[in-house]
Amino acid sequence: MSFDYYPLSDTLQHAIDSFLKNQDLLYWYQNYSWEEDTQGSNFKNIVNLEVELFESAKHNRVSCEQVMNVAKWGGHPMLDKIQCKKIVDLSLYEGEKLASWVREDPAEGLRQIRPQVYYVGPTYITKILRFSLPAEFGALDTRITRVFGLGDPKHSYVHLLNLEAQDQGWKWFIKYPQPAWPDEYSTFIFILRYMVQKLNQQGIKCPHPQILYDHGLRTPGVWECADVEMALFSFASERIYPKMHQRKGG
Repeated sequence: MSFDYYPLSDTLQHAIDSFLKNQDLLYWYQNYSWEEDTQGSNFKNIVNLEVELFESAKHNRVSCEQVMNVAKWGGHPMLDKIQCKKIVDLSLYEGEKLASWVREDPAEGLRQIRPQVYYVGPTYITKILRFSLPAEFGALDTRITRVFGLGDPKHSYVHLLNLEAQDQGWKWFIKYPQPAWPDEYSTFIFILRYMVQKLNQQGIKCPHPQILYDHGLRTPGVWECADVEMALFSFASERIYPKMHQRKGG
């Protein structure tokens, strides 16, 4: 289960509580859609990436091939330009225990990966973390940033993140550099953990695909950070692209 550690202000916690009261995250999880990944397909590509990266990350590394697989899954617009070390170091574990930074400073994972990859921006680095350790990380993409952060007043819903997305005409990006990055990624993870605790305490069961249980990646019915992130992505997608969840975008 995700860490019970989320140093959020009372104001932010109240905003999250209000959002959870007004939105059904179980519904949004069940209606998640990205390319072939839907509940009807058992989120097959997501599950494959989780299995692949989770096993590799146990050894404090992911391969360049795995980075490319994540980029392909996410629809990276410049796959041919991506470069990375053959082995990308990621110190998630100290022996058999998770490193202390995972609990206290999740953005440290971004700092570790960033110098080892090229043409892999903020969104895709968070995806690498999400698949490497889904219990503790989630992907922070532009749709979530536009709806819960800054940069898109038309589609903004509730202000939870002091992070800005930017429209560059042909595609949205998480603005880089900006003062809030990468530290605000830790805030995002603390928000996910807070929501995880609320959903699990309320006894709302997350309907994971059975294959995740088979691989030991979930406990039956228990929400983890990546599950909540999927629900938030689904909500944000519907807000920005009504009835078009499968449309590509960052």
